[in-house]
Order: sequence, then structure tokens, then C-alpha cells
Amino acid sequence: MYRFIINSFRNLKADLIVQAPARINLINPLDAVEADYWMPAVAIEGKNNPLSVFLYIKERVEKSKIKIYEILENKLGENNKFSLNLIKAEDLIKDIDNIKEEFTKDLKLIYATLYRIYLSNSSFWEIIKNDHFEVGILSTIPRQSGLGGSSAIILAFLYGLAKYYNFINKLNGLKENDIPINKDTLAEICTKVEDEELKITAGYSDRYVISRGGLSFCSYHGKLNHKKIKHEPLAVYDRIDGIYDIQSLPIIICFSGSIHESGNVHKKLRDLYLSNNEDLTRNYEKLAEIAWKSRFAIMEKNWERLGQFFKENTKIMNDIMERAGFKYGIGLANNILIDLIQKHPDVYSAKLTGAGGGGSVFALVNPDKLEQIFNYWKKSLEDILYDDQRFKSQFPNYPLEILNELRNAQFFKIKINKSGVKKI
Repeated sequence: MYRFIINSFRNLKADLIVQAPARINLINPLDAVEADYWMPAVAIEGKNNPLSVFLYIKERVEKSKIKIYEILENKLGENNKFSLNLIKAEDLIKDIDNIKEEFTKDLKLIYATLYRIYLSNSSFWEIIKNDHFEVGILSTIPRQSGLGGSSAIILAFLYGLAKYYNFINKLNGLKENDIPINKDTLAEICTKVEDEELKITAGYSDRYVISRGGLSFCSYHGKLNHKKIKHEPLAVYDRIDGIYDIQSLPIIICFSGSIHESGNVHKKLRDLYLSNNEDLTRNYEKLAEIAWKSRFAIMEKNWERLGQFFKENTKIMNDIMERAGFKYGIGLANNILIDLIQKHPDVYSAKLTGAGGGGSVFALVNPDKLEQIFNYWKKSLEDILYDDQRFKSQFPNYPLEILNELRNAQFFKIKINKSGVKKI
């Protein structure tokens, strides 16, 4: 799939191609309330589905264009396994007076990003506004899956424009209130796009991880109030995959098929946290302790020990979200998927990634049994999807209707993305 996408973009005469990966949080969610905390997370690609956003830019003689694509898997017997399908094409609006009107429409991520560039770097905006180009975007990250898909689109667009116009680390002509463009500030700009322009409650983790790549331990000290860029510290992004020689993680991901609006979850938890809710604060302090302790398990590659921290993480998050008013804690589909897989003797733990209420979970497994467990998880889900009595026997307190969402579940084998958003 990866090779097909790259070749398709090259056949469209792209001048630049960019890839932005997905991500998972190993301890979560401190998202949106990260200040004074630290969290391990990892940028990922899928081994079959690349779980990435791909973007091309090419020169145009007149009128800038934006095109959105999807990849289709063709039926057996056809010559090509995949095909590229154009699903939207329109002129790119660059009139600041009109851009805000697009913030509630299909291309809101693109237009909110353009507006934030206008606010962040005047020289960068001027060249974008006055030049003509075509942008094409394709995402293989399932929508609203808790894998950072929205942030990956924004960062692919930001980084693509910055590389195309040579604005990465360009300091000449920088005005007093301008923000220099680099992978740290792109993560900050991306956060502001979602937090400010689109009013989606979000934290810094996804943006830094997708921008910088690798397995990291990230500190958000001093960033609780989400102030303007330059009015608070940048996050401290500590890459640990290299110094601990961690080339891979024995992890399998399942997107539950239950889509969610992560901002709605984060907003409720953030509001409670900022109101000094004692139960919530105490639970987040427990998560912070689990997070720093997990670093020792990671450096030792002690996956069983790490799995114990993951189990504790899941228990705490179910408690936090139930207390916050979410009936099924981290989510009905998520808890079903975790229950199905964690009984396997070679599974060390299964847990949520993302906000909860839908999205994805992942299993940490014996590295020597990864393929076997991948097939076991898929088969365990199939067994309850098509046998109502078996489902009722295993989950007597859960409504049958959840099976409609779980029928859309997708499973992924993954690898660590080492680069973050990059030019291909």
C-alpha cells in the first residue's frame, strides 16, 4: 500500500511528498492536562496499512487547489490491488476574511491551519498567499480512531508547506512577533489550530510525537494553561528508542470501529481538573507515577512489567471516566476488546490509546507470539460478532447494539516511526 501511494503521487507529478505517522500513548490520557506531568508515547506506522497521512504539493500556474483522496482495495481478480480515488477537489481559499467561514466545513483542518500560519509567521503567510500550488492529501489512519489522525493531517500540511517554501529554520526576515518554523513550533502551531481555531480541547502529546517521531518520554511542565507560543515553555521531547536500543515494540492495535470526538472527552476531564476536583487530581497523580516508573520497564525491555503498569493505567482511567459521568468508563467497545484479548496467556496487557469512548486499544504481547496473538484476537472478536448467545454469555450487561460498531473493527501490526513527519 505504501509503495502504491508513493508511486501514485509521483505519477501526479508531485514536486514534494510528505508523510506524517500515527501515534499511540503508552500511558494515557494526560492529554489536555499534561502540565507538571510526563508521558511515554510512540510514533507508529502500520506494517501493511502504513497508518499515515500522505501529502503532495506541486506548482500551478494559476489558482491554488486542494484535493482529497482515498485508497480503495480492489476486489480479487483485478490487475491492481489498490486504486486511488479523488473524493474532493476545490480552489483553495486564501482570503483571510473568508477563511474563518470554512472552520465548520469539511476542510476545516486545512483552513484553520492556514489561518494559524497567518497569525504565526508573516513572511511564511505572504509567500503562501501570493503563490499558486496544488495540495493533495490521503490518510490511511481510520477517522476518529484515537491514533492522531487529525493532528497528522495538520502537521503534514504545515510541514509540507514549510519544506516546499524552504521555511524550516529560516530566520532571516523574521519579525518580532513571528514564530520560527521547526518541528517543535510546528507541534505548538498544530495544537493551537485545534485548541484555538477549531475549539477542540487537545493537549500537546499527539502533536509533538507525530512531529518528532520515535519512542519518547515527553515533559509538559508549565503548559497547563495553554498560553500563546513564546508565553510558556516548549515541551521537552526526550527520544529514548535510540539510547535504550529499542528497535520495535511487541504491540498489536485494534481500532474498535467505534468513532469518537476526542475533544468532547478531553474537555470534560480538563474542566474537572482545572476546577481542582480532588478525585480527578489524585488519579492523575497516580498516572504520573505510573508513567515515570514505566520508563524503567521500557529501558529493560521488561514487557511483562510494563504490562502491569498498563493494567493499572486501564483501571485508573475507567475510574476517572466513570466518575466524570461516562457510563462505560473508557468505552464499551474498548472494554470488550480488552476483555477478549487479555485472557490469552502470552498477552501482558491491553489498554486504551487516545481519549476513550471509542477509538483504539492495543495489546502488549510476548514478542515471539505476536502473529499467533494477532490471529487469536481477530478470531475472538469474530466469535462474538456472529453469535449473539456467545456475546450475551461473555458480556451479560452490555447491549447487543455495540456489535454493529465492532463489525467495523480493524487490526494492525505496527513498527516504530523513527522520523516523525518527513519529506519522502
